[in-house]
Amino acid sequence: MAPVLIVSVLLATAWTPPPSDQDRLETCLSAIQDDAEDAYEDALTWRHQGGGWPAEHCVSLALIALGQEAPGALRLREAALDAEMASDPSRAIMLGQSGDAFLAAEEYDQALISFTVALDFAPHDAGLLAGLARTHLALEDFNAAEDAASLALSQDDARPLIWRLRAEARLGLQAYDEALSDIETARALSPEDIDILVLRGRIIDARRTG
Repeated sequence: MAPVLIVSVLLATAWTPPPSDQDRLETCLSAIQDDAEDAYEDALTWRHQGGGWPAEHCVSLALIALGQEAPGALRLREAALDAEMASDPSRAIMLGQSGDAFLAAEEYDQALISFTVALDFAPHDAGLLAGLARTHLALEDFNAAEDAASLALSQDDARPLIWRLRAEARLGLQAYDEALSDIETARALSPEDIDILVLRGRIIDARRTG
């Protein structure tokens, strides 16, 4: 299954290819969920027929769904950069999906490039900022992760994931009280989230022994 980019409502609603390709892209993306290999073949045919960036978008996501995360992510990033006729929000989403796929492939430096470029097209999107925070955490750059998560929270403070990301960054910085405050906010928003509960335990242990 392709990684899912957590984008803002504003960005998601602006995600539209040219009207003539809208239905075909939606059909192609839906087909990935049912049979990624068939969707990949159909998308290749569409691209050869002149489908442009919408077809290449589907080709790339199908590759990612087939387990080719890094090649698919690279194609997706190149497609977004070449899609001069696409809207900025469309290009931002493609780049964000590229970043997610690079994260899944554990190619963190490449993920950093994709998310950074994505933010050029949608600088205030909380989902992209959260992706950037996740990447900095993977690279153990806790200061940068805290900054990215804080920016994301300034845009959307209702997502438990973002509070968890900042809590993890603050744990890495040994700012235990601040980390605990963030994880308690995350837990209040999503009481049953196992990742939040596990991180809360780590923070409490570190605070006790640190």
